[in-house]
Amino acid sequence: MDLNDLINDGWPRHDKQSAALAADLEQHFALANDGPKAVAFLALANHTIGFHLKDWPRARKLAEAVVGGLDDSHAASPAFGSLAIAQFLAGDQAAALASECRAVELTDAEPVAAMVRTRILIASELVDAGQLEQGSRLYVAALNLARAQDEKLACDRAIAVTSNNLASNLLELASLTPEQSALMLAAAEAAREFWLKAGNWENEERAEYLLALVNNKLGQGQEARAHAARGLQVIADNGEEVVDEAFLNLAAAKASLLLGDKGGYARSLGRADELAAGFSDQGLKDWFATERKKVVV
Repeated sequence: MDLNDLINDGWPRHDKQSAALAADLEQHFALANDGPKAVAFLALANHTIGFHLKDWPRARKLAEAVVGGLDDSHAASPAFGSLAIAQFLAGDQAAALASECRAVELTDAEPVAAMVRTRILIASELVDAGQLEQGSRLYVAALNLARAQDEKLACDRAIAVTSNNLASNLLELASLTPEQSALMLAAAEAAREFWLKAGNWENEERAEYLLALVNNKLGQGQEARAHAARGLQVIADNGEEVVDEAFLNLAAAKASLLLGDKGGYARSLGRADELAAGFSDQGLKDWFATERKKVVV
């Protein structure tokens, strides 16, 4: 089996076939025999075995097997970061700190970037595991460390992705505590902040969409509609993104509903429906229908 095939086939099935994929990863870990391969492999392994199967000791064992076969190289640095994440969440904080030190030692980027990447990923996993106070404290500390730097960091994209995922996971909860609500909003705002540093215009408008969803969830219609409008403007200024435009209009319709603006609601929902009528992919149609149900009164 080719490693690229294993990873490219693995991501689409990692959530629905986690157990089978975990077994495949354990069987073929020797394919991850250099820094870049190990980084890609462990991103999938940690997410599948740790996040979905909730078996961090197993994820740690696999990560140690992969990293143990690597030569010293700058490219191996993030693999040691992934090992630190698995070790920390498996309960061995001392081993995690040692692996993080190794990641910092090997990196050819900013040393602080290696630390921030590892710690912000750990923070997100702690929140998912129900350790909100600990995870929030670490998340905010890692964000503040990144923000204190004078220049772009190699971890900016990782911060954007992790913050996006953190906010999105909280968004899916049926109900939120005040602390969860505050973290969800902070993570969505951080996602936009760091996508502006590390992404493109599509990342920017999708970050605005996430902020519209988050503010709708919090009952903040004015803020939600403003974010949806900014997302639509980013698309208008840069090109065409029909799918995102449709979903942004759904978010704007929900915001108008919260504000009691019947005219705005009808216009945004009508535009969303108009755009979605052109969808050809059935999965996309189903997703739109699901989101539309949340908006229609």
